[in-house]
Amino acid sequence: MSAHTSVTPVSSDPLVPGLELLARAFNAAPNGFLIVDAAGTIVAVNTELELMFGLPADQLVGQPVEVLLPEGSRGVHVALRQGFFDQPDRRPMGGGRVLYGRRANGLEFPVEIGLNPVAGAQGPLVLASVVDISERLALEWAFRGLFEESPYGLLIVNDQGEIVMVNRVLAQSLGYAPAALVNQPLHMLLPERHRHAHGGLMAGYTKTGEARMMGQGRDLTALHRDGSEVPVEIGLSRVRWQRQAMTLAVVSDISVRKRLELALKQANSNLEEFTYVASHDLRSPLRGLADLMEWIEADLGSAVAPSVARNLGRMKQRIERMERLIEDLLNYARAGQAATNYTTVDIQDLVEEIIELQPMPPGLRLELDIALPLFHATRTPLETALRNLMANAVKHHDRDEGVIRVEAHADDSYAVISVIDDGPGIPVASKDRIFKLFQTLTANQRGGSGIGLALTKRVVEVHGGRIEVVSPVANGRGACFRFWWPRFPRRGQDVS
Repeated sequence: MSAHTSVTPVSSDPLVPGLELLARAFNAAPNGFLIVDAAGTIVAVNTELELMFGLPADQLVGQPVEVLLPEGSRGVHVALRQGFFDQPDRRPMGGGRVLYGRRANGLEFPVEIGLNPVAGAQGPLVLASVVDISERLALEWAFRGLFEESPYGLLIVNDQGEIVMVNRVLAQSLGYAPAALVNQPLHMLLPERHRHAHGGLMAGYTKTGEARMMGQGRDLTALHRDGSEVPVEIGLSRVRWQRQAMTLAVVSDISVRKRLELALKQANSNLEEFTYVASHDLRSPLRGLADLMEWIEADLGSAVAPSVARNLGRMKQRIERMERLIEDLLNYARAGQAATNYTTVDIQDLVEEIIELQPMPPGLRLELDIALPLFHATRTPLETALRNLMANAVKHHDRDEGVIRVEAHADDSYAVISVIDDGPGIPVASKDRIFKLFQTLTANQRGGSGIGLALTKRVVEVHGGRIEVVSPVANGRGACFRFWWPRFPRRGQDVS
């Protein structure tokens, strides 16, 4: 405190030990303090207030307290100050409004002010504590901004179960305007059957206060304004807001995800049921037909007419195609679950093993451009996807000579593998359906079941990857099938 600061408004006697200690405490306080008399004149200030407003004590003591206020607030403050001295009581100033002080350089800053009446030798005084809340208010505004703009539904609830704050995302997902929910009881957002138990659960949570997911293992729903229920996931954590301990809830509307999960489960269930029927109810009669064909051929011997032999051969081919179709369907169904047996994979070794079992036809040349380090993956499904794409490139090539190219490189956490050919490419009309079940690339294609690319897509996606096709590649010809496969073990990839 400067030499001009008055800190003994209650006595002008020589320094007394008690008053000296009080003066030192006043001056050393970490908050700004000033004493004002009934006329509104500053009687004393401490060092923190000097620093806060940028004015020394000798320029403040004896001045009207309004010099510390923005010019637009000074006239109103005179009446408020006089009203305080008419009914002096200990209280915060401003009634919940943000108050502002004015520094010597003219800059305004937010403050929090507490008033406490004291008696002095020269009449009634008020001791005002002043706290610069610029930093706190900036953090609060930043939090409000993040709260309001969050893509997730957020609300803050006090320990009395009242909604203190709610953001637009949550309010709209439940059919309300945000203002319509503030100060309302939280239970209005709960289905009727859950309300009786909610109070006890909330009270129990406020005692523990640990951050956690709500309703583990149960299906949670919130009540929409129209009376329907919305499936949600809720995360809870304790926060301090408006000087009180409260609960912050992160509420995610999972309606779309639930619908997709249900549709996926239904599709997988239907597929499993169909493949079970195909495996058990079709394989046996087909095997019986194949045996019957062999008996007929044996009975006819070598004297069979050419037309009969031709028809018998066509029947055998169709039976074989049906058996392959059933096997492909079973493979497609099995691809609905992610394998978990991770091992070190070398893509070049994998390609060479595929070629060893399925050699390239004469006239087709294999080129490799492998710039991918060893990585951990589920080898069998990865090999299945790569084998299918290489076989597809060979099967659909329309020339005696050509090139099949396999490229591989790392892209962040993925291995990117491409199978490129210089064949006829993919018709424009086929691009949107080539990965669908039972679709073939050309209308006159008879050799395949239309499951190979669908199986490949299913295998890639269920293991956390994705696949795309680009065609033509060059000079109006060729196709490039490119897929991304995770290079690191992942959890939660089973979509069955």
